Amino acid sequence: MGARSMRPAAVPLAGDNLRLSVNAFFVTDGTRSVLIDTGASNAWHDPTMGLIYDALDEAGIDRAHVTDVAITHKHEDHVSGLIAPDGSEAFTKLERVWIGAGDTSVFTGRLEPIRDRVVPVSEKVAINDWTTAIPTPGHTPGHTVYDIRSGTGHLLVWGDTVHVPTLQFDQPNVSWELDGNQSQARAARAALLEQLTQPHHFVAGAHLDSPGIARVTPSGDGYALEYLAPPIG
Repeated sequence: MGARSMRPAAVPLAGDNLRLSVNAFFVTDGTRSVLIDTGASNAWHDPTMGLIYDALDEAGIDRAHVTDVAITHKHEDHVSGLIAPDGSEAFTKLERVWIGAGDTSVFTGRLEPIRDRVVPVSEKVAINDWTTAIPTPGHTPGHTVYDIRSGTGHLLVWGDTVHVPTLQFDQPNVSWELDGNQSQARAARAALLEQLTQPHHFVAGAHLDSPGIARVTPSGDGYALEYLAPPIG
């Protein structure tokens, strides 16, 4: 993927680099809420991966009201936003951080102050009345998908199941070099894609293009995306 000659024409670049969206998702029923992933804060070399605080402000969401954060996996662009750039906790009323049991080792150093609120996910478990955590190891040992149910159907917030949507839906067997276990990651991606073709199922992806939420349909030997404008339902 690093050389232009190996890059399929459909895969976009930003300058000489692969363009990669970084999304997080705030889900609420009006009373309870959960923030899924947190971006990179200032822990990443690219500051555009740490804009979740601005995004929450723009959406009119008070960070002080966030009590539950669900992390899809331990990589910096998903978990580091728990700590603000000034070193303080980004969510002052935080009570629980849900994360796959295989990824809890990330809560050291910068993230050590959060460790006492970590809830390891080792099996399928409900984190509230409408959100279920589902372990999907492969990208990391603790990679976790969150299934959100409503009267409209299911929204699967699937973290890093797909990194390059312009390529990996059409060719779902293509792996990302940062998948810790590529065969596991491929198997998880195949199962989730098949599930998402069912009626009333939608996907929210950390690295899908804006708005990050889509329908999935079969297309040839792979799949196609139809992006939606949130909210759903």
